[in-house]
Amino acid sequence: MSRKELTKTLLLLFSMLGLLSYVFYSSLLPMLLLSPAAAVFYLKRERKKRAEARDEQLKKEFLTGASLLGDYLRSGYSIENAIRGSVSELTEVWGEESGIVQEWKRMDKHMSLNMSAEEAFREFGQRTGIEQIREFSEIFSIVKRSGGKLHETVASVTGLLTEQFAVEEQIRTMTAAKRYEQRIMDVMPIGILLYIRMSSPGLLTVMYTTWTGRLVMTLCLGLYIAAYFWAEKIIAIKV
Repeated sequence: MSRKELTKTLLLLFSMLGLLSYVFYSSLLPMLLLSPAAAVFYLKRERKKRAEARDEQLKKEFLTGASLLGDYLRSGYSIENAIRGSVSELTEVWGEESGIVQEWKRMDKHMSLNMSAEEAFREFGQRTGIEQIREFSEIFSIVKRSGGKLHETVASVTGLLTEQFAVEEQIRTMTAAKRYEQRIMDVMPIGILLYIRMSSPGLLTVMYTTWTGRLVMTLCLGLYIAAYFWAEKIIAIKV
């Protein structure tokens, strides 16, 4: 994360902790006590989510790069010239700072330093850690060493990747409505408690001034957090 992203994330976290502390305990003391542990957990989770989003974006960009690679190879270009020639087109589609443009330039630089195309692709697949890219690089290396028809292999694998990515996108579209419903259900308990506190301030006084009430509110908060993560796990479908 950049400093700006980190600041924004921490402000959002402390705002959520403050709201939960106010709603469930009518005090900011729990927020102060839980802030260090919550910050570590939340930042780790946010980094993971950002990494997954970055990987999904790179997969889309890689599909474009692989398609262009197949077109260049079919036109008689060598793999080195195909990668070098497709950089400008990838830049037009995804931008200079996109992941695929940086990776293509990295491979081009490695091959200019006498690294073989197979090694460059293998290093690309291993470094990204994305299964589809790693499998593509392995197939590419096998076909390149065996002297097979590289352009046909690239076209075939690109077609399979296109179908797989289309299925993933369809699943995300199908679960989009459920994600929206989940967000509403996440907000409703907080909204109900805030409404009760504003409309009937004395109704929940016993929940904040007695040990039994605090225990009940702590139990409710635990159930609320558990339900949130359970719903996240249910909707997070992996292909």
